Amino acid sequence: MTKKPDILMIGDMPGWAFHQLIDFVRSHVDGYHIYYDFTIYNPRDNKTVYSDFPENQNVNTQNTYRRSIPFRRIPILRGVVYRVFNLMNRRGLLKYNGEGLYRRTKPDNSYDLVIFLDYYMNVDADFSQLNSEVIVKGIFTSQFPPKGITLDSNISVEQFCAQYVSDCKALLVGAPSIAQFYSNKFSKPIFFANMAYNEQVFTQRAQANRMKPSFVIGWTGNPVRDFKGFYSHVVPTVETLKSLGYSVELKTQFEGEFATLVDFWNSVDLALIASEADAGPSMFMEASLCGIPSVSTRVGMPWYVIEDGINGLLCERQVEDMVEKVKSLIDNRVLYNSMSSTIRSSYIKKLGVEVQIENWKSLFQTLLNE
Repeated sequence: MTKKPDILMIGDMPGWAFHQLIDFVRSHVDGYHIYYDFTIYNPRDNKTVYSDFPENQNVNTQNTYRRSIPFRRIPILRGVVYRVFNLMNRRGLLKYNGEGLYRRTKPDNSYDLVIFLDYYMNVDADFSQLNSEVIVKGIFTSQFPPKGITLDSNISVEQFCAQYVSDCKALLVGAPSIAQFYSNKFSKPIFFANMAYNEQVFTQRAQANRMKPSFVIGWTGNPVRDFKGFYSHVVPTVETLKSLGYSVELKTQFEGEFATLVDFWNSVDLALIASEADAGPSMFMEASLCGIPSVSTRVGMPWYVIEDGINGLLCERQVEDMVEKVKSLIDNRVLYNSMSSTIRSSYIKKLGVEVQIENWKSLFQTLLNE
């Protein structure tokens, strides 16, 4: 029997977007041993970090992302549990290891393929112990220089590629537009692959329940990340619409259980995306599957899926233009309803579960010469 290849996927920290992406691959792409680790678990000895997460105090390295392991206070039983958990973990039966960390790695740290889901991760953390001849690095932001670490704003694409991704066999990008941007500057293969939400969980609500007395604009995510444009663009757009006499409401969800997102999007009428750099955003996936159209800047997945005026609207990253685009949908309910009826199928056709599964298989098979 042919041995399954060993693949290690590395994210920044559990609970964030890369965690969901890893879970998607583990759950949907068969034929491989998928291992996973995070930069937060691999600090450098000198404690120097390059990512922007610690300085923004978004990371708690002391007590987060551990699951309670039974019998931790009883030494003999703790040792038995530890060994059992590690054995089950190595066989892929658990998400958590003996320390309660969301982590699955091989004892010898030898893999057929290693994927750093962001380009800076081997700089930000210590992965010198890894052994693999095939390294892939990811870029999941459409802005240049890409987000993740502080880069010289004057760095050229050629300089960036030479300094940060020349040591890998291929690039993994989170949106087709990112692949297009780097295609003339990076001589090695570029693959587009991302995650997709469960299409049976995220479902479209009944058309009859869609419109309410007020037009509800929805937004999910982390509002303090400036490139998302929540405070600089989304909030001012809603306030301007109110000042013009439109009955609009802004509904948000900044945190909470993943399962609550379906109910959230079932309660709104429109997603307003103001990002200046995004491979997603995830709110576009959530909204689209629930039949909620978007007014979006030209980033990531929206730019790839939206046919302007057919299944959504593209806008400039200016409050004035966002106001005009939202107004056009409030004033034209026929157009709005038409977009609502098409955006789900448009999204699934281009970015659905089956599409993303095939994207990952193509990456693995090509780089492992299967």
